[in-house]
Amino acid sequence: MALPPFEYLEPDTLGEAVEQLRTHGEDARVIAGGTALVLMLRYRLVRPAVLISLAGIPELNGIWGNGEIRIGAMTTHREVERSPLVMHSATLLGQAASRVGSPAIRNMGTLGGNLASGEAASDPAPPLLALNARVTLTGPQGERTVPLDGFFKDFYETDIRPGEILTAVHVPPMPPTTRSTYIKYTCLSEEDRALVSVAALVLPGPDQTCADVRIALGGVARIPLRARAAEEVLRGQLPTPAKIAEAAEAAAAATDPLSDRQGSAEYRRDMTRLWVARALERLTHV
Repeated sequence: MALPPFEYLEPDTLGEAVEQLRTHGEDARVIAGGTALVLMLRYRLVRPAVLISLAGIPELNGIWGNGEIRIGAMTTHREVERSPLVMHSATLLGQAASRVGSPAIRNMGTLGGNLASGEAASDPAPPLLALNARVTLTGPQGERTVPLDGFFKDFYETDIRPGEILTAVHVPPMPPTTRSTYIKYTCLSEEDRALVSVAALVLPGPDQTCADVRIALGGVARIPLRARAAEEVLRGQLPTPAKIAEAAEAAAAATDPLSDRQGSAEYRRDMTRLWVARALERLTHV
């Protein structure tokens, strides 16, 4: 199916992109890697008169860090996956980046585009939630940086205001003793969207308790979410089998899944319970 007609703009600077978006308003859409937007165009889910490409803006590419990691919004999943800085300081994000779609998608799709789309089954979103990441949004009024926890509002809806562009992702440093894991479960192809994804990290305490615990989920609600009640079950506690089972039950209770071709809502809750338990077992019995 052919794409609908549109004007294609290629700004050289972020300021130029913001101005073009302001000028064209609701008739314009920003395009990053295009892996999601092109499909939406093809199936007439969106019909913008103008596409504004971010591909030619150098400041939106790259990964920097000295403690906190800053990732430009146009950085591809493959670049995130292969970054020594990410794998050393934000291993959880690198693991998730390696599970995004197919190799072609990872080479084209961008971290900023993925988050801006508001996909409930996003691979990078749960790890970034667990890592307490923030995003920078740039618009006519300047920059604002907001926590990713609260950025997702509803199906394909985010906190990006009219005229704003997601420009960077910020990942705070974690103690070197932190253990983390990302699990993506799909009952179809490995390249499919997650039926359930679990990002979990545990900071062991000196007395074998869990000094900190963070659990984030994808594919099991209208948005990616933190399972805070499940975290509280284990925080400051010994990770006994009973406590892990209680935390997994709390995580399942936090979900609000829909039924689709991959599975029913109840199946998603069951899989949440199972994979959260396995993730916690993996992190607390090393």
